[in-house]
Amino acid sequence: MRQLDSNELLDKFKDYSSDIKYSDVDDLTIKTSQFLNFLSNQDISNRILERIEEDFNDLKTSLSVDSNQRYGRFYTNMTESLETRELQGAFGYFYIKKYFLIKPQHRTHYLDSITKWYRAADYNDHKQKFNTYIFEPFVELFEWYIYESEARSNNDYFSTETQDKIFDKLDEMKELLTKLGFGQEIVIDEIRDAKKLTKKLNRKNWTEIITGKLVDLGLSEVISLEMAKKATDFLSGEGIKLLQ
Repeated sequence: MRQLDSNELLDKFKDYSSDIKYSDVDDLTIKTSQFLNFLSNQDISNRILERIEEDFNDLKTSLSVDSNQRYGRFYTNMTESLETRELQGAFGYFYIKKYFLIKPQHRTHYLDSITKWYRAADYNDHKQKFNTYIFEPFVELFEWYIYESEARSNNDYFSTETQDKIFDKLDEMKELLTKLGFGQEIVIDEIRDAKKLTKKLNRKNWTEIITGKLVDLGLSEVISLEMAKKATDFLSGEGIKLLQ
């Protein structure tokens, strides 16, 4: 599958996660593994999974205790420590990833240790607990990264909230260039292209490509070199915190 932009990825994510949420026990293993494969093979979603591991490293470390060393109230203490929905979501991801990395042996693969963490009766109840404490919180956390997270490193992609801010900057730049007599069609096309790239590229690649495009416009005298530099500084310079 080709690499999806953030809008396309979000649509697929919602469709696939809804399918898993409402699937029956017999279909859960196959659909969940396919879901994790999809997320791991898309650049934007794979980076989000990396961010979860980075941002919740303390929880990840706590869960890395070997099963043979989990004495006493380990499971109860861990679940009681999940005091926020975000922690619950990260726990859900680490739980799913653990089983994803093990080749599924049977239909209840992702439900095998549910009762160690949360009380459950039959397998339908196991599935309900999986949805409530594992899958749905993970989905919520993942969507938060798509909608609201900040790009903290060059490897991060822009959330939809940050994209909107960038679009506003690009619209301001287009308006300014037009007022100064640089409203040629090629300039408008480049700004339109910059918006598309905002949905597909990480911060590092976006900054490099947009800077290169502005420099090229200056060198080809479509706009002045001075204006190209000002536009670059406006979008990604030291004084602009949007991309910091």
